[in-house]
Parts: sequence; C-alpha cells; structure tokens
Amino acid sequence: MRRFSRAPLCLLLFAGFVVTTSGTCAAGEAPSPEAVVRAFNAAISGRDLDAALATLATGAVNFNFGSVHGFSASQGVAEPLTSDLALHWRTVAPVLYSASRRYERRIEQATTHIDGALAVVWALLRTTTEPKSGDARILEFSETYLLRLDKGEWKIAGIANARPTR
Repeated sequence: MRRFSRAPLCLLLFAGFVVTTSGTCAAGEAPSPEAVVRAFNAAISGRDLDAALATLATGAVNFNFGSVHGFSASQGVAEPLTSDLALHWRTVAPVLYSASRRYERRIEQATTHIDGALAVVWALLRTTTEPKSGDARILEFSETYLLRLDKGEWKIAGIANARPTR
C-alpha cells in the first residue's frame, strides 16, 4: 500500500507532462481541468488539505443533493442545496483523518467537456475508508466538478455528487 507524504504529489498525465498538486506543470502549461480534479482527490487522499483547498476557486460551492454526513444538518431540518466547499472540507477532513487509518479517493473514470472558460469533469470515484477500528469500506459514486478558467488557471468552482447517503 502506498502512503502519500505532505510533499507535493505528482500525477503522471496521459498528455505526457507532470502536474503537481500545487498546480504547476513541468511543461510550463496550466494543468487541464481533469488534472486539477485528480490533484484535488490525490491531496485529500494524501491528507494534504492545504493542497486540496488550493485547487478551489474563491467562493466554490458544494451542491448538497443528499446528506452524506449525519452531522451536516439537524434532525428533521432540510439541508440547504448549496454550501461553501472550502468550509465543507475544512470541517469534514479533520474528522475523517482523525477517525481513519486511511482514506483514499481514486478516480476510476473521467470525462471532460471544455467550453471557453468553463469546464465540466464527470468522474467515477472509488473511495476506501479504513477506520482505526473495523474493516475498510469501499464506495463507488459519481462526482461532477465545475471548473472555471481564471487568470490562465483552472480552479474547481463547484462539486456535486451521487454518493450514497448513510
């Protein structure tokens, strides 16, 4: 099993250049929208929350189509349709990291559509959560990432998912 360090993780892309979670490319080009999505997920898996948050646009939105985490809304109260994506991960990640030996988000498939300064990446994810006590749990679900090109750099502006609720 591979362990990720807090040092920037490098992802080898099909295009033949290397992209790090810091958003730089060896070829001097901006990372593709898919590369940014992969970097975000690799940073979450590597427990590098700062690197994950660096991939987000200011004001990025989490679309809440179903509560994944039982603590996200009070009993009987409808969860708002949107929430602050950075705040979501600042809240969830420390709990997730402290309760698990390992949490891995792996993109199994990705499809990208780019139209000007807007991109959509549909990704099929497989997550593995290995709690400190108990057996590993594997989930597969889809996430849709909305990205915008800002000053020549793709940033995640929103994420919606079809993750099973508890």
